[in-house]
Amino acid sequence: MSVTSAESAGVQQEKLAVDNNSAITPTEKKTKEEEECNKASRASSDEAVDVDGSGDADANAAAEDLEKQKLKEKIHGPSFISDLEHGVVGWDSEDDPANPKNWSNRRKLMVMSFVIITGLMVPTVSTLFAPGQALMAAEFGLTNSVVKQFTVSSYVLGFGWGPLIHAPMSEMYGRKYVVAISNLLLSILNIGCSEATSVAMFLIFRALSGILGCAGMVVGAGIISDMFRVEETGRATALYLLGPIMGPVCGPILGGFISQRAGWRWCFRVIEIFAGIMSLCFFFAVPETNATVLLRLKAARLRRAGGSPDLISIIDSRIPPMKPRAKFTANISRAFKLMLFAPIVVAFSLYMTVAYSYLYVFFTTLTEVLTEQYGFSIEMAGLAYLSVGAGTFTSVMVVGSTNDRMVAYLTTRNNGVRKPEMRLGPMIIGSILIPASMFWYGWGVQTHIHWFPLILSLFPMGSGLLASLLPIQAYLIELYAPLGAAHT
Repeated sequence: MSVTSAESAGVQQEKLAVDNNSAITPTEKKTKEEEECNKASRASSDEAVDVDGSGDADANAAAEDLEKQKLKEKIHGPSFISDLEHGVVGWDSEDDPANPKNWSNRRKLMVMSFVIITGLMVPTVSTLFAPGQALMAAEFGLTNSVVKQFTVSSYVLGFGWGPLIHAPMSEMYGRKYVVAISNLLLSILNIGCSEATSVAMFLIFRALSGILGCAGMVVGAGIISDMFRVEETGRATALYLLGPIMGPVCGPILGGFISQRAGWRWCFRVIEIFAGIMSLCFFFAVPETNATVLLRLKAARLRRAGGSPDLISIIDSRIPPMKPRAKFTANISRAFKLMLFAPIVVAFSLYMTVAYSYLYVFFTTLTEVLTEQYGFSIEMAGLAYLSVGAGTFTSVMVVGSTNDRMVAYLTTRNNGVRKPEMRLGPMIIGSILIPASMFWYGWGVQTHIHWFPLILSLFPMGSGLLASLLPIQAYLIELYAPLGAAHT
């Protein structure tokens, strides 16, 4: 499996933008690269043999060094070291501390903490309002059940369009400011929700906040690929996915207490405050992680410091020159190309669309079922979502702690050949738990079973969803590492 470093990501992403052979699948491309690498290694070995048949130790040693270098580049990507004599700016060395992959664990943990918190905040917004939905409907005289559920789900619709903007923008201009501006927009647009005077006004601001405010959940995978090497991504991805999974669980719990005690509008005022704080954190406390952007900034600093005016980033030196408008169009269209020409991305997208649809069936119906059928208060109904959280946490502990080890074991069994598909094993369990949970919940509501087993039916939904989402994210990060956030 060929996994590139963060600096290789800049080169590979621009090559994809100008490559019209997008129909070649990632697996075929990797197989082709392996064949070329093997041919080059055999050719080097043949050249190392003397014409008269006698062994030349120096030539053989050189051939072995070349083979090792090719293998290293195949695993970690090509080296991007500065060559100032030729006007090329890169890292000072393989261990350059400016390279995000070489940052200290403490610094990586600091960045990951902000990424996880933002990744928790964005999906929390989707369900924080769910317990207060009935209060808003009563205030505006809303009786249409479809529109009532749309007041919650309209925010989630933005998750389908927002990533098509945020992910490629983060590849062009860096992760930091894309997330910071998105958090700021989330804060501003929720002011429109909290001060809405009609259902139509509410739905417009709600949908826009989902589209423009979801970068914190989208760009996280790109930040992980910037900072962590392939053998570390499983655990890092598990921590990151705590946010997108636990957010929808925490939302109804908090929203139940806020709605009942302060009113439904305060659900959005809390978001305004917190999103504004996180925007400031990304502006002033979180460093940039995109290697392409970092090397461009380094080249600009050297030019200003009196270096050659022709100094250029090593990544930019290896890609075809493009006008800004063409570059912007190419980056924006990358996600569409993946959706059109990468069947595995389409398949996983459809799978998670169905899975999340099932999850939001719980979020939009459970409060009403518990309050009307079982006599729960809004606050107590919100606590029922802890069952989903318990399932999620269990899955994080099991899948997150074993995924990297499982891949290492399967790689050893496969004669040392690592494949991204080795990460997908837990999906088998997840694909069983999700429909089982839906059957259990639907049967329980219909037959009016006791509230405890009904709430317990949410546990396998949480477990199954994460058992599916975590392997998919880790697989896509490993398979499309050069594209950073564009595939997520």
